[in-house]
Amino acid sequence: MASHYFPDADEPALQPFTKAFVRLMFAHAAFEHRVSDLMDTITGVVGFGEQPKSRWSADNRPKLMKRLINEHHPEGLPETADIVACLRRSIPFCRDRNLLAHGSWWEFNVDTITVRSGVEWPEQDRHRTFTVAEIQDTASLLDDLEVELWKLQSAIEARDPKIDCPHE
Repeated sequence: MASHYFPDADEPALQPFTKAFVRLMFAHAAFEHRVSDLMDTITGVVGFGEQPKSRWSADNRPKLMKRLINEHHPEGLPETADIVACLRRSIPFCRDRNLLAHGSWWEFNVDTITVRSGVEWPEQDRHRTFTVAEIQDTASLLDDLEVELWKLQSAIEARDPKIDCPHE
């Protein structure tokens, strides 16, 4: 099948990509919600993670989360290194999600979609090609990272429950 530029959303062959994309959006939303809940647990303030000042880019999130933990738990948390590592691992998946969500679905063929970034980032090609499987894998990996953060959050809450209401 030949490539098509700016595919029609109703193109039947595009549907596996759109389905995978929706799954990715749901996985990303769950991951972001988990990060917010974790911030609530760390600070002991319900809603802290949803405040505009707490909406951090994926790239800055590991260091800012470490700083937040140090501010609210000067004695440290055993989970700090694992939380920071998890957030670092999430960066490329959040970047992929952002490109798919905010980029132009530029070139389509039956096997791949090429997405063009609206921003020219240093040392990065403005075009990335994705398969359906790659988009689904990104969603699955974000799901796994959300579960990992949930386990770390649960360990903190079990040891020192500062928040009166459960997040689930």
